[in-house]
Amino acid sequence: MAENETKVAETVESAEAKSGKKTPAPKKDKVKFTERVKKFFRDYKSEFKKIAWPSKEETTKSTVVVIASIVIFMIAIGILDFVFSKGLTLLSHL
Repeated sequence: MAENETKVAETVESAEAKSGKKTPAPKKDKVKFTERVKKFFRDYKSEFKKIAWPSKEETTKSTVVVIASIVIFMIAIGILDFVFSKGLTLLSHL
């Protein structure tokens, strides 16, 4: 009986090889939720160590550039707002 099962298995394998079809891979056991959470935090910690943190001087320079940009855009938008409001006021009096 074992011989018949072996022959059948060999026949199925040879037929699959000729047709190019593969048998589906056996399904993996589901990973437990707690294991996935542990893996997430291990990976998170590993990636966190790879961060190249800027120096204090670089942070200060970047902060100054951002604040200066905000002030410049604030002034430009204020001027445009004033000009457009005066223009609309003049148009409404016509």
